[in-house]
Amino acid sequence: MIKSGVLAAALIFISQLSFAASACVNDSLSRYIALGTTGCAIGTTTLFDFAALTGITGATIVAPANIALSPFGTSDSPGLTTTVAVSATAGTLLEGIFTYRISGTAFGRSFLTLAGSSETGDGAVTGVKDFCAGGVFGPNGVSGCTGTPGILLTLDGVQNADSASFGPSRSLSVTDDFTIDGGTAGSASAGTLTNRFGTVPEPGTILLTFLGFGLTAGARRKFIARRCS
Repeated sequence: MIKSGVLAAALIFISQLSFAASACVNDSLSRYIALGTTGCAIGTTTLFDFAALTGITGATIVAPANIALSPFGTSDSPGLTTTVAVSATAGTLLEGIFTYRISGTAFGRSFLTLAGSSETGDGAVTGVKDFCAGGVFGPNGVSGCTGTPGILLTLDGVQNADSASFGPSRSLSVTDDFTIDGGTAGSASAGTLTNRFGTVPEPGTILLTFLGFGLTAGARRKFIARRCS
């Protein structure tokens, strides 16, 4: 009887291992999408349900195969860097936008950093992260949050980092939106958009958020209105 109990426990343990997500690795968005509901893991945190979205009306969507994802961090501070190696000329608007879900420890902070981007004339590079703490977004990935919604905005040359705090949540729905706008007479080149989650506020990030809010409030309203139109 004891041997049977031990055998049964071993079988259950092996079964659980077989369904556990493998470690996240550097790969394309298309490969992450193929992971489906199983997803992949950064420590004990799981990233899953990756999906490409349609984005802004009139934008040319960057193919998932041309979007590179690089995971980093730990269970308590997981992150994902998005690299889009494309450039937009005058009159061209490019967009890489996708959504996914994350579950693990009780997160309470969200960070976003834009790097390696450049523009000329009236060109612009914008990185936005929408998150829904404790819930999920609707089909468009940016509205209909069933939990607590939040949004972070980075605009190259104006504010290249943003952060926000929210009530502790073990699950979130996240959408990363990378736009490369050549403007009417300029150009723009994408770079990397890095988002990370944390369990506690970090020194300096609160001050950064308040200093940058005045600079980006108008740009934030304009971008959200454009995306939702």
